Amino acid sequence: MFITVLHGENKADIFNIHCKVRLLLDGIKSRCGCEEKGEVELADETGQIKNLLLNQHRCAAELLSERETYVLLSVARGETSSGVEFTPLLQDDSVVNHKFLAKLGSWQDPKAPSPKVKSRKTHHKKSALDVPAVDGLRNHSPHGGRTRTPISSPRQSRKF
Repeated sequence: MFITVLHGENKADIFNIHCKVRLLLDGIKSRCGCEEKGEVELADETGQIKNLLLNQHRCAAELLSERETYVLLSVARGETSSGVEFTPLLQDDSVVNHKFLAKLGSWQDPKAPSPKVKSRKTHHKKSALDVPAVDGLRNHSPHGGRTRTPISSPRQSRKF
């Protein structure tokens, strides 16, 4: 199970994702020569950030798809916890284009409160089977007139 990481001037390296995310990120930083850059992150070729830094103790294979290509990003944290800026460490205009940068710029920290509030739809459960009343009486059993009675074992029936 491997991924391809694009970085630098049209460089690509292959990494095994059958390990913890922390080990993968350390290996990427080491092999791609960006140890002094601080934290790194990955995004797919559309600009969708994979949030590896938030899941460092999970297995990378759970978060990344095998044989996919990802772009290496540098992470710069602002003064606030939600102020995070990603900079692509790839110099390739065919991948890092306006669409990629727009999606990258629209990223929002999952820990930060979202300005959009989702409306919760109430789902009405269907009521139990309604059996029509017979002679003015209503039957509340969904099984009609049948009701279950517990059957006792032979030993229980002998006890008085």
